[in-house]
Amino acid sequence: MKIDAQARMLAAQALQKPDTVAGSDTPRMKQTARDFEAIFVQQIFKEMRKTVPEGGLLPRGQAEEIYSDLQDMEAAKLVAAQGGIGLAEMLFEQMQKVGK
Repeated sequence: MKIDAQARMLAAQALQKPDTVAGSDTPRMKQTARDFEAIFVQQIFKEMRKTVPEGGLLPRGQAEEIYSDLQDMEAAKLVAAQGGIGLAEMLFEQMQKVGK
């Protein structure tokens, strides 16, 4: 699975070591977990899209690929913000255990 440059940048930001891991940083840890989940879900969408056979009247171009990537990114953010697939919650719980 190839991860594009934008996903790598978001992952690097999400995985930066926080200045403090104490309970006072809970909102930041929650947001980091949601951001990571959004990246993961975006990659799932991207891989699922690859399984759809190309066809139709016009061949797909680079503009359509960019638009599809942006659409997947926004959909993944919405999925993560609305509870997601449970990955963010598990990551947050693990980060809390590490911080104690």
